[in-house]
Amino acid sequence: MARPDKRLYFLLIALAARTRADCLGRRVGAVIVRDDRVLSTGYNGTPFGMPNCSEGGCHRCLHRGEEAPYLRGGAYDVCLCVHAEQNAILTAARFGQQTLGAGLTSTTQPCFGCLKEMLQAGISEVRYLHPWDPQEAYGDPALAAQYAALRSRFSVFEQVGDPAADTPGLFAPFLS
Repeated sequence: MARPDKRLYFLLIALAARTRADCLGRRVGAVIVRDDRVLSTGYNGTPFGMPNCSEGGCHRCLHRGEEAPYLRGGAYDVCLCVHAEQNAILTAARFGQQTLGAGLTSTTQPCFGCLKEMLQAGISEVRYLHPWDPQEAYGDPALAAQYAALRSRFSVFEQVGDPAADTPGLFAPFLS
């Protein structure tokens, strides 16, 4: 097996972090790195002390599949869960890790809110495995334009890896 380059290595760490996510919709993992060193990881789920999604802690997950008012890929402001990117930033802050000039790799292209928070935290590079279309998610050309303006502020904003390689059995040998 070939040795992965650093971008793929960090993506593999984000994929491993994702195994801890408890969201019943999309499980996401993230890693923050600076100077090619891991500062923190994060995965999406309910805040500390709250029941997990699988335990009914998130109203959105609890009512998944029902006729609900939530936009697919949007309306995250009404979701109890903390995003993987947010958790990685907050974990870095909790343990005194400076994120100014750092890069973040996520298993999914970050949402609008996470992009704002990454800019505020000084993240300069963003990489992700699974893309999504902000126009489709938000259904509003003005919001999609604002998303594009946010993403243009990063020195790197790119897809990394092959989404087709992300199969349900990716980590199966390690989870038994």
